[in-house]
Amino acid sequence: MADDVFLILHGWGGNKPAHWQEHLAAGLKGAGKIVRYPKMPEPAAPNLSAWQVALGEEITSIAAEYPGARVAVLAHSLGCINWLHYVARSGVASPIAERVLLVAPPYIVPQLPPIDVPPGVTEFFPPPISPGSIKIAASTTDMIASDTDDYATFDQSSGYAQKFEIPIHLLKGAGHISPYYGYGEWPWVLDWCLRRADLPPLSRP
Repeated sequence: MADDVFLILHGWGGNKPAHWQEHLAAGLKGAGKIVRYPKMPEPAAPNLSAWQVALGEEITSIAAEYPGARVAVLAHSLGCINWLHYVARSGVASPIAERVLLVAPPYIVPQLPPIDVPPGVTEFFPPPISPGSIKIAASTTDMIASDTDDYATFDQSSGYAQKFEIPIHLLKGAGHISPYYGYGEWPWVLDWCLRRADLPPLSRP
């Protein structure tokens, strides 16, 4: 039986090597942990149905290969929204994960999307509101959001958290919590995964 398995879910566009999720995957592997870091279909042109199928296959594979493992899910941006859709739609009846961290989920109004997102992104919004399913899917689910995110105000992120009935933690001045805002290496998130640090999160050095 595996002790810990880490499922990392990227957002729109996938991740460049500088992204904190890339550093996290490398750090966890270096610590001898099992990491599942699937590339979603057509990352630059997301399709909700295709991403849902890919996520479902990954979750099924983890359950089959590592029965009884403690699973931690670390999702960023559109990866958070993909997770929320899956949990609400799959009719989850038993836990999928022990811990879930939703980092910088975007808030997009389908009728008025940001000019830089491809059309397929809008079908992800609004995410389904299913707090009961979230509670079943994981023992703990927490959100981390910034007050300077281009894709969600902190008030919008707080609205998500209230509807999902999960805690939200402010990471001040962190933008979309991505490399553009300095979130390449992020030591705190690795320490959190390895149970050496607790919430609330610490910013990168």
